[in-house]
Amino acid sequence: MTDVQGAATVLARDLLRVKKGETVIVYGDPAADASVVRATVDAVEARGGVPLEVWYRIKGPPGTEPPKPFAEAMKKADALVEFARTYLITTRAFERAMDAGARHLCLTGMDADMLIRCIGNVSLPALKAFGLALQKMTAKAKEIRVTSPAGTDLTFQIGKRPIILDTGECVIPGRDCYLGGQISWAAVEPTIRGTLVLDGTVWPPDPLAPLKEPIRLELSKGRIASFGDGEAAAILRDWIRHFRDPKMANVAHFCFGFNPGAAISGKILEDERAYGVFVTGFGSQMASFKGGFTLAKSHIDGVTLKPTVYLDGELIEKDGRFVHPKLAALDERLRTERPSG
Repeated sequence: MTDVQGAATVLARDLLRVKKGETVIVYGDPAADASVVRATVDAVEARGGVPLEVWYRIKGPPGTEPPKPFAEAMKKADALVEFARTYLITTRAFERAMDAGARHLCLTGMDADMLIRCIGNVSLPALKAFGLALQKMTAKAKEIRVTSPAGTDLTFQIGKRPIILDTGECVIPGRDCYLGGQISWAAVEPTIRGTLVLDGTVWPPDPLAPLKEPIRLELSKGRIASFGDGEAAAILRDWIRHFRDPKMANVAHFCFGFNPGAAISGKILEDERAYGVFVTGFGSQMASFKGGFTLAKSHIDGVTLKPTVYLDGELIEKDGRFVHPKLAALDERLRTERPSG
């Protein structure tokens, strides 16, 4: 097993592919792991990059704009590595940085243990091979149905919208990138309907990560139509309503998680990439999804455990295990292969 510095080296070498002279901002907030930030700074410098270590404090939820001097610096960097828990990916400052050509790797809230398990010890070739196969299958589907033992029974269509694969690689200017082990998309909003049960994690708000009881939601035409009973559902309902923004009830995206090192930890970056989970995002919908919604005052992600998924009636995942014949061998490789070098 690698150590923190070794995992940070993998990040800088294989994911960011830092070139000599590139300016890389590595930033965190008070909830970030200082050892991860500094190991990444050292790894960037070791490859000839010019790292800038930034710490800031934001009073507000994800989506709160950063200080103006930092927003200006973001636009001028070659690359950004985000370890801050109060992430900036749903802010105007982030969009302006992308428009200016910065590339961005979002690793919000990542700690040392997660860096090792989810990056340092994961085979990138195996992750990419599995992800590409799942992405291709999903893109061909006209209708998707998701069920779960907790009571989920949800259907939706994707249409011609992009299916975004996150491998963790961050090399294209103007692109936002994320921890590897996920594909995501914006479903055609009017087609989203049915029951969604979140029983892994919801974040924010903090008390729901990880969940101690399931939250049942009824979805209709791409929005939350009603909340079920229970304390957790009430917390989520009140959190959404306190923004006084109708767009917070929008379904922003769906995702499949398949990082073999990830597990439910209460840290949303990891939780929504845990192997086999199904993820639903609410509120802000980023422009890269090319969906029918827009930015809201914040964003929420929720995790459904042990999903069973049908693509046009064909079973691809059962109770959180990928069982389709086109995925089975790639799944075995993903879970057993370790990185070389």
